[in-house]
Amino acid sequence: MRAELFKRLFPHHANKSFVKGPMIAADHLAFLLNKPIGEVCRSGELLAEGLLKAQQLYQSDFIIVFFDVLVEPEALGIELKYRKDHNPYTLSHINPGQLKNISTLKRGRIPQLFSAAKICRKKLGADFPIFISMKDPFSLAAMTTGTEDFLSSLILDEAQSIEVLETCVKIQLNLLTEIISQGFIPFIGSPIGSGSLISKKKFEQFVAPYLQPLFCRAVELSSFRCLHICGSTEHFSIALKKLNPDLLSIEIFYPQMWQKLTSTIAMGYVSTDLFYNKKAEDIRLNTLDCINSLPRPFILSSGCDLPALAKPDLVQEMMQCQS
Repeated sequence: MRAELFKRLFPHHANKSFVKGPMIAADHLAFLLNKPIGEVCRSGELLAEGLLKAQQLYQSDFIIVFFDVLVEPEALGIELKYRKDHNPYTLSHINPGQLKNISTLKRGRIPQLFSAAKICRKKLGADFPIFISMKDPFSLAAMTTGTEDFLSSLILDEAQSIEVLETCVKIQLNLLTEIISQGFIPFIGSPIGSGSLISKKKFEQFVAPYLQPLFCRAVELSSFRCLHICGSTEHFSIALKKLNPDLLSIEIFYPQMWQKLTSTIAMGYVSTDLFYNKKAEDIRLNTLDCINSLPRPFILSSGCDLPALAKPDLVQEMMQCQS
């Protein structure tokens, strides 16, 4: 099953045991382009230019189109402060009672994401795998209404939390459907639904059930169930097995978990900390550990998006490493 999925995702690499590519956001692309982050993170044209330059520099087998984690919250109405040399940060949140099911497709920077993806497809060809990053409903709910307040509401006002999550599911179903309809692959990120932030019980109660409708829609539309979870996933094995993702991107490898996820393609998990101030030998050893640990076929990648100032020669060290 895993091998068949791999062939569908990477038909030109069907006979390989793994493909390679770092996860990259707008901040590292700005570094590669020598342009201010504040410009790159608002321009589909600059994002595409950076992605294409990175693909050529690192010889990636795929591209993930991604600005930063605040793209969808901004489209829903939160206010951001843009800065020249740093990612934007949040100035305001939305009151949970005021969150509405609206289409985000023409709001904020989301049109720029699609623009960047189309530019990359025109350059790389229709059969080159291009993912578009989006958030899971739990992370979207948290970042839109305020992460600390939302996590508190899971205990203090569960009914309101569920109402917000149900609204976020509808919003993200619309975005996921559009990504697939335009010929791209949805790559669902869960930065807040992490074992480093929430418990196993909270993941099973408030994260997994609201991911399920997105996964079902992806299957209905003959696409892929792709998920990235930041931080720890050690205690999520049962819930993840029920979700049955086609691709799971991880920061930390837990062998016991992958004994259960027998049909899921693993992606990861070279430590992002190594790409800024460590030696090439550190990268090589960490990369070899990943290659020798991940169930085949797999995707060799950074555990999360590269640091803004990641050294290109260190990224290339990962990309050139062989089994």
